[in-house]
Amino acid sequence: PTDRPGPEGRGARDSSPADLSSAPPGRGHPPRFVADRNAVLHAADRRWPLPCTLWFPESIAVEGDTPIVFRMKRDGSGTYGFFLAAGRGELPLRFLDPDGCVRAYDAARDDADIAACDAAFVVDVGALDRIGKVGQALERHAMPIACIAHHATNDGFADIDVVVTTAASSASLVLDLIRAMGRAPTPRVAEALYVGGATDTGWVRFPNARPQAFRDAAALTDHGANPSRVYELVYENLSWPRTRLLARTLNTLKAEADGRIAYVAITLAMFEEAGARLDEVEGFVDKLRELGGTEILILFRERPEGGTRVSLRAKHDLDVGSLAARFGGGGHRRPAGITLDAPLETAVPTILAAARELLDS
Repeated sequence: PTDRPGPEGRGARDSSPADLSSAPPGRGHPPRFVADRNAVLHAADRRWPLPCTLWFPESIAVEGDTPIVFRMKRDGSGTYGFFLAAGRGELPLRFLDPDGCVRAYDAARDDADIAACDAAFVVDVGALDRIGKVGQALERHAMPIACIAHHATNDGFADIDVVVTTAASSASLVLDLIRAMGRAPTPRVAEALYVGGATDTGWVRFPNARPQAFRDAAALTDHGANPSRVYELVYENLSWPRTRLLARTLNTLKAEADGRIAYVAITLAMFEEAGARLDEVEGFVDKLRELGGTEILILFRERPEGGTRVSLRAKHDLDVGSLAARFGGGGHRRPAGITLDAPLETAVPTILAAARELLDS
């Protein structure tokens, strides 16, 4: 409820634009997109509608293609939180979770824990179906949900939205909220948030790497993040199966529209041949950025449950987010994604045709 007292007992809701809790009640409302980062701080300081103190565990992290639910639960000694990964048993960036707080969702084991939670924080996700069975459990238990994200597309699934489309990463917003609560990140929190910001901005070289991204990186380094260690663990610590899969993927490389479109396709058989996990394709589509003269980069991936996952990137000012939206996907102007029910052989020509239209528009 939006009339709960804030941290200092303030219960009367003001109607200023920065008051995020003035968003329409109930799920399915249009999300309250926030243009000003100060509005996030205002929301955390005055209107955060939880009857408990927020505490961010030392394994906090944000990663684009591994949706994570941050859960708050109260026991006799206070409030504690931990993550629950939605689906895969092997979580990328496992080095950020040395205590093993992250685990893949298992309904039989975890449903009672979810039911006992006060609220769920869904980070870096614009639609609840992106977190699969965990999202279904949250809906089943009518769990209050807060969404912290920076995507231009959001279907309003949460009760409270902290959606800042000008933020370079969701990790940056989490850092804002930590600051607003008068706290500072510990070295492990700083390292994990550094990973979130660095990977979402291509190591602060993508167009979304605005000045605030550099300021955040500097602040997190001051709080204990080690950029050289992070880079080595994220980019120079890859498995042999992943490397074999990347080699097979690049062998599928093709061009369209006189080389302005570059695309690759990954079948389930390729995963099996390489011995790679499904999550190990993270970053593959960005390898195509190295090709000169390209404007749209596409990775097609066959899904075990059927259909095709499509990752889109634009090197310049094309809006691939609008292309994704045509097919029920979403994201940003330059990075976006789609999940199609169609098989690979149908998805490829369909999306390529739409990409050619985008180039011609």
